[in-house]
Amino acid sequence: MSVFTSLDAINRIIQTHNPFSRHFVVKTQQIWANELPDVPSINGHASKAVLDAVKEIEEENVSTLGIAFLASKGRGKTHILGRIRQSLRTNGNGVFIYLSEYGNLSAVKHHFLQEVVVSLRKPGHQEVMQCQEVVTDFLNHALGRNFSPHQLIALFPKVVAKDPQIIERIITKAFQLNIGVEDPYIIKALLWTLSAVHAPYALNWLSGKEITEYQANVLGLPEISESKQEIYAFNKAMQIINFISHYKTPVICFDELDGAECGDEDIVSVSGFTRAMVVSSLGKDVYNNLRRGVLVTAMYPSTWQQEVRALPGNEAVEDRIAELEIDLRPLNENTVIELVRCWLDRFYEIHNLEPPYELYPFDEDELREIGKEKPTVREFLKLCAEKFPAVPVDPVEEVSEVYEEIKSNLEVLLDNNQTISNSLAFAFHNLIGQTLESVTIESVDREVSPKYKSNGYIQLRIIGKENNEKVKIGVGVIQNCHGRTVGAGVKRLTWYKDFDLTRGCLVRSKAIPEPPRWRTANTFLRKLTKEMGGEWASFQADDIRPLIALREVFKSLEDYDLDQDAFDQFLERHKDIITENPLIREILSDPSGEVPVEVNDEDEEFERAVAEVSESDSDDAEELLLAG
Repeated sequence: MSVFTSLDAINRIIQTHNPFSRHFVVKTQQIWANELPDVPSINGHASKAVLDAVKEIEEENVSTLGIAFLASKGRGKTHILGRIRQSLRTNGNGVFIYLSEYGNLSAVKHHFLQEVVVSLRKPGHQEVMQCQEVVTDFLNHALGRNFSPHQLIALFPKVVAKDPQIIERIITKAFQLNIGVEDPYIIKALLWTLSAVHAPYALNWLSGKEITEYQANVLGLPEISESKQEIYAFNKAMQIINFISHYKTPVICFDELDGAECGDEDIVSVSGFTRAMVVSSLGKDVYNNLRRGVLVTAMYPSTWQQEVRALPGNEAVEDRIAELEIDLRPLNENTVIELVRCWLDRFYEIHNLEPPYELYPFDEDELREIGKEKPTVREFLKLCAEKFPAVPVDPVEEVSEVYEEIKSNLEVLLDNNQTISNSLAFAFHNLIGQTLESVTIESVDREVSPKYKSNGYIQLRIIGKENNEKVKIGVGVIQNCHGRTVGAGVKRLTWYKDFDLTRGCLVRSKAIPEPPRWRTANTFLRKLTKEMGGEWASFQADDIRPLIALREVFKSLEDYDLDQDAFDQFLERHKDIITENPLIREILSDPSGEVPVEVNDEDEEFERAVAEVSESDSDDAEELLLAG
């Protein structure tokens, strides 16, 4: 616009919208969503170092490089990783692999594998999954062709339906090309990601998650129970990454290493080690086994000095993950201006406004004075939020807005037992002292003893009173796809004496196939529900989504500059999020003894989808068949 909008119009928007509010911390979903306002000059030396390393690797001047970003809280470590991700996506010259949560430290290698595959699901340069782009490059290499990912995604399922042996022929070519993958099933699973129908199950298999016997047979992949995945996880992850490295440069980023938790004292390999110690050691192993690529770690200088450098054999870790140490710089009087200009440009563009001057309503001299204090990015954005002349929002309403924002952007993975059980435990903890479905909740146990017997199958125990009688409900979230695993979990839910239970509750949204399939699971399910007064509580994604979002808000209060009192008041105003939740009520309600009606039969859905592909016209796939 050539003429600025009237000040009245601008001020009306400003009074009700604060562009700086609650945007102090970069969240994982923002890294992938390409929604970060960015000022390339702020710590541009750090992102440039990584992108230069990618170029050096492409030009075969080096093969691997370990880079450590060392900076105190709020300096913008995660933001820089987001900038690197967007550059790789724009230029198409790398695959971005990002980790910021590490789960149980004793199973960190399994979690690493899962997060590698989560990253490969994210869109790449050509707006398909990163793994699909790499597989396209591989097929073009193997077949001497020049297909786009979109062409292959359209053709590949039809090709396989017409000639199933083509996959075996491609695998043979892969080994002739010597691309560093020892396990032919990894290549097979990666090829299946080119089929929209087969991709979800192939990706689950690649990430070490269980798939059903039927799914494994259709995909031609071996069944491996989840309990054995930790043994193979690291080797599998490195085979996948090294396969990628033949076609694109993997950039592997370990963020958020500054956690207080320590490894399980019962596991010798991690006992007493902090998150930073465990993940840095993992980073060393990744580096040692990496064919080509860049390894990036981000942590506080204090974490680096006091924890990583305290590791036994710390020199070996430092020499690999920190060949290059990069300190991030605070803002200065020039970069604060660029930062405010960037945020306000976006704000005015969204609202279709033209301000009287680009920094309105701030005063440039005042901002520069703040910049002389060399604040961190986070400190400065908080200050901007306080100084922006918007009408203050009710703190409880702020919590409500954050809750809705998180809930709407939440990707609910229904096969994640830990996430689901954590959200249930959080919800029940907030019901302590209340009565629901005739049960007065007194406490919630997160560790069910004896731990070695539970083996993680029973994740919480709800203790209370029902009609003046003591009630102790053991809850096992078991979304696994393998009959033996589900059977082992349901069996433990019947061990009332061992775990001091009055009833067991299986939480599961998926069907349990009738005998003769899954015979053990059915035997113990019948014992649980028909003989021992236990329950099978099913649920839908929309039942668990609000509970996961609620826990995420609580975990992020500091990030969003919200306080505990406001959260507690929000819960009081919106107690129905928990009290009216169908799954919460089902767990507490008097068991019906019946099998739930609304459960998802993955095999039936998969079978229908596969049949539709097989029946589709495959004439247009002849060219690819001939090429194979």
